[in-house]
Amino acid sequence: MGNLEIYGLLLTAISAGWLLGKLGNRSNKQTGDGLGSIFHDYFVGLNYLLNDEPDEAIDTFIKALEINSETVETHLALGALLRRRGKVDKAIKVHQTLLARPGLEADMADAARIQLAQDYITGGLLDRAERLLKELMQENSVAKWEALQLLITIYQTEKEWESAVACTQELLSNARYKKDSDWNARAAHYCCEIAEQFIDKEENGKARDSIKRAFGFRRHSVRAAVLLARIEQRLGNFKAANREYLRIMQQNPAFVPQILKAMRKSFAAIDKLPDFKHSLSDHVSNHFDPVALNMLVQLITESDGSEAAIRFLRMKIASEPSVTAATQLLKLEAGLQEEAQATDLERIHQMLENMLKKRAGYQCNQCGYESKNLYWLCPSCHTWDSIEPNYKNGI
Repeated sequence: MGNLEIYGLLLTAISAGWLLGKLGNRSNKQTGDGLGSIFHDYFVGLNYLLNDEPDEAIDTFIKALEINSETVETHLALGALLRRRGKVDKAIKVHQTLLARPGLEADMADAARIQLAQDYITGGLLDRAERLLKELMQENSVAKWEALQLLITIYQTEKEWESAVACTQELLSNARYKKDSDWNARAAHYCCEIAEQFIDKEENGKARDSIKRAFGFRRHSVRAAVLLARIEQRLGNFKAANREYLRIMQQNPAFVPQILKAMRKSFAAIDKLPDFKHSLSDHVSNHFDPVALNMLVQLITESDGSEAAIRFLRMKIASEPSVTAATQLLKLEAGLQEEAQATDLERIHQMLENMLKKRAGYQCNQCGYESKNLYWLCPSCHTWDSIEPNYKNGI
């Protein structure tokens, strides 16, 4: 059934193209021959189709589709449809044939080259796509902005981050895209990718410069803030690191689980664990966050004892029931019971904990991809900032 849409478009285009061509050339004495040739190709293609030879059928139908000023857009649509159906080689053939037509109008030629570049990208022929798109860029046509977006896609795929940043900056110079939050966010991520490379090489100064560029594209970039906190912590600037961590906690509470371990170490390094505990308590009071809740219970147990942690958890369950709180309560209760009772409670605690470990912690809000780890770029649909914590009330 997947090929029916292609065949329908082809047959419709053949008929429409022939009729339009003939209406514009009523004086053409070869009408009969043209009609016979078209329908001969049609029946040959149909025969291929009935014999389950779809590739031969598509070739024959394409041959029958006469290129003229009335059918250019049909060719473009056909090529795009073939590409979406996985027939990349056929799509390339359609668009190359279209570009070889003499006298093709400039805007249609640009559209065909854009489509051909997309064919190359889909087929993994990135070098060809890049050359074609750069030609469009040099001509400074209206298609330049669409070409820029495709170039950015190529550089992102090949992890050529500096080129990706340069192209995105040029795209954002266009008033149409200047305030586009998605493109600004992407540019910030490209800068963060560069910063991470410098961090790995311990080139902290260059990493700071890249982070500063990221903030220039997106003032409240959580990823840039996390990287900056990492650098400050690595250099022993714990007060500066703590300021960044607290800013993340306030501005991007969903990402708190990603910074908790490092945040605790940074506060502990300057004997500020009570301040950390206070900030964490405020966070847990205002946001459902199982990871933060577990760490807060741990801090209460360490500073005030198990009974204080049990009292806290009982109040938490009374106001906001959750499996996470119940699991922690069972663990602490088991430590205060006789051996037989403690064993039973520990078994229940272990069962609940295993259940929590199996669930995915993050999910893409675009395609539904699930993961136990945070990705800034969804591995499935390749959308930036679409992976979010998958915590649900009651868990």
